[in-house]
Amino acid sequence: MLEEQEDHIDAVSARLKRVREVLGLSKKDFAERAGLTEQTYGPFENAKRELSLSAAKKLRKRYGLPLEFMYFGKIDDLPTRISKDL
Repeated sequence: MLEEQEDHIDAVSARLKRVREVLGLSKKDFAERAGLTEQTYGPFENAKRELSLSAAKKLRKRYGLPLEFMYFGKIDDLPTRISKDL
């Protein structure tokens, strides 16, 4: 479940990957649409680096992903187009 493990790096990475898949985007497109490079974003989704606050803010602004979701798995405030497919 996406709410398990809260802010563990693997849980954050799994949530990011799932949202990207729900939106039907490649890593490159998902990252670039949020103003990130694939080289910056990739390590977050691959659990090689912890999600930075600056990257999380860009993802929030572009996709409406609440910080509470990305870091802690809280799905209450997710956009419907994403939460319905999680």
